Amino acid sequence: MKNIDRLQTLLAIACILSGFLAGENIYRYVLEVPAWRHINIINWGEYSRHADLSYRGIFLLPTEAIVSALLLLIASIIILSQKETFKSATWPVHSATIFALIGLGFTFFAAPYMLSVRTMPDDPVLLQHTFNRFHFWGAWRATAQVLSFCTTAWAMTKVFKSEK
Repeated sequence: MKNIDRLQTLLAIACILSGFLAGENIYRYVLEVPAWRHINIINWGEYSRHADLSYRGIFLLPTEAIVSALLLLIASIIILSQKETFKSATWPVHSATIFALIGLGFTFFAAPYMLSVRTMPDDPVLLQHTFNRFHFWGAWRATAQVLSFCTTAWAMTKVFKSEK
């Protein structure tokens, strides 16, 4: 398999995964979080235990983020090893990789708050503090992940165009 084919495959899969992640983030921060601000915070805790902290939630979102970041990191390495061949794709691929890694970095700040909800009592003060802190870091993470998707799509246009 040629490097162009590898790069196209890596970017296509990363774009799909980061696209899912971007869509989930947009849904969360445009629809869910504003709605949760008008509902009893104990309901948010219960919802989180059955959604984000369920075996589906614990597996799905981290897998999308980690796998897309790894694929983008490999794509960046390919770009670095063949600078002249993929010159037009350098900036978008590296940008996508950096945004994906920043998103993972913000996850290290957000995740402990969400994970603490699993065993947290239904104390409105504790849950509200956790909600606020999780979504503070989560909004930064979501921004980085949406930007990673956008720049991955941009990178795909450059790589697929360079094939011609």
